[in-house]
Amino acid sequence: MFNEIKEKIQNAKRILITAHKNPDGDAIGSGLALMLALNALNSDKEKIIRFVIDDKIPKYLKFLNHSFLIEEKSNVDTKYKFDLIIALDSANIERIGRVAEFIDETNTVINIDHHISNTKYGNINFIGSEYSSTSEIIYELIQFLNIKIDLDIAEAIYTGIVNDTGNFAYSNVTEKTFFIAYELKKIGVDNSKINNILFKNKSLKQMKLFGKLFTEFVFVKEKKLIYYFLSYNDMKSDKLTKDDTEGLVDFLRDFEEADFSLFLREEENGSVKGSIRSKNGDSNHLASLFNGGGHKKAAGFTSSLSSTEVIDIIMKNIIN
Repeated sequence: MFNEIKEKIQNAKRILITAHKNPDGDAIGSGLALMLALNALNSDKEKIIRFVIDDKIPKYLKFLNHSFLIEEKSNVDTKYKFDLIIALDSANIERIGRVAEFIDETNTVINIDHHISNTKYGNINFIGSEYSSTSEIIYELIQFLNIKIDLDIAEAIYTGIVNDTGNFAYSNVTEKTFFIAYELKKIGVDNSKINNILFKNKSLKQMKLFGKLFTEFVFVKEKKLIYYFLSYNDMKSDKLTKDDTEGLVDFLRDFEEADFSLFLREEENGSVKGSIRSKNGDSNHLASLFNGGGHKKAAGFTSSLSSTEVIDIIMKNIIN
């Protein structure tokens, strides 16, 4: 399949790289690494290669070199035509949001992802659920394309892998994951710096929010479910951004008696963004009840239902 992807890249003049809404380290890391690699391949500048997402890049990921090249969809004219669209880390077409407006009958869509819930919406679908992250797939693709991985590309890939493995703590880590990390470290990646930025770099607003989380969470013992709901009004009054809520669901999961953790955040339009983590159960199944998805141990969704309705549905579908 990499041969097929290579051929499409070689033949395309205008390439759009995109990733999912509310992008995390894997979405940004894999997309940035691929854009930088393809630009290195594009020495004669015959191709136009752009990385466009539906959201702003999270503040904590702006340390990545060349992240300023990532564009927001609202700043790109939908009339602009692309020959090839490469969607990364996005389990379904809805996950790329308004960037899907660029897709028409004239272009090819390559879907590269590692989520088991992927709907295979592309013309070409590389779905590697055995990979720790989409960044791990992109590492292999760049190697296949025989492009030299410099430090900027290496940092982006490493960030994606660390993000989706919880700094190599999750069960999706394989021997290959460690080997790739070893190769990236040899290039010069500062693992300590990236670990500190991703996991040990909380603002005062975040620290106060974590304090509220630990005192106001709800634990449903019979379902082994711990959850926390953050309303839009609370976010507004405390001047919080969605970046400030990163990692909350993972801290909830640390409660020793919980099998499932759930974090719900209300959006300005009243919809609810949900993140689910599990130790033993199936997070992907629960997220799929709201047309979301992800992995068995980590998944997400967006719903137009109220937080109360979402929690009720999840509790009814947890089987201990």
